[in-house]
Amino acid sequence: MLNFQTERSPLIDSSAIFCKRLVLILALTLLTTLPATLWAVPVQSEDKRFTDHQDGSITDTQTGLMWFKNDSYLQIGHWLSWLESIMYIKQMNDTSFAGYSDWRMPTVEELKTLYEPEKVNSQQAGTEMIMYFDPIFGKNGSGSLWSSTSNGAYNAFGVVFNTGKAFSSNRSNKARKGVRPVRNQIQ
Repeated sequence: MLNFQTERSPLIDSSAIFCKRLVLILALTLLTTLPATLWAVPVQSEDKRFTDHQDGSITDTQTGLMWFKNDSYLQIGHWLSWLESIMYIKQMNDTSFAGYSDWRMPTVEELKTLYEPEKVNSQQAGTEMIMYFDPIFGKNGSGSLWSSTSNGAYNAFGVVFNTGKAFSSNRSNKARKGVRPVRNQIQ
């Protein structure tokens, strides 16, 4: 009778241990280097209208639009003219802000959908002006936001968030003005 006893080779044992360790190291590396936004849990506004994706973007469930959580003033720390607002949005698209590169300047009508007189967000940076939009958005930013809506060759409209009314200003004016980029949310 033949006895075929096999002994495990120390080489096979060490290869198996090496492979297990390599898989563990790769898994840990992957988990620790993935962006935190992949692990972030979305947060809803009190009335469930807005969803903060924890990546700098907020979706409006009423309109289907996705907005920057913070306006340009909160992002870069200074006011913008209308043309600077366009350049700012281009830069945000070039960096694929929140994973998207189709951000644009909102229309007056789109901006007006954010105005909610029953909700206090905060005061505009550097003033006593109270801004009325959902507190899920960034605080103490610009109370006057540019829109893509033109008013003649040299002016553009925007919205002031203490009244919800449209304003018209020269496109070169940057006094206490900013932009909150938006994109069409594709379902």
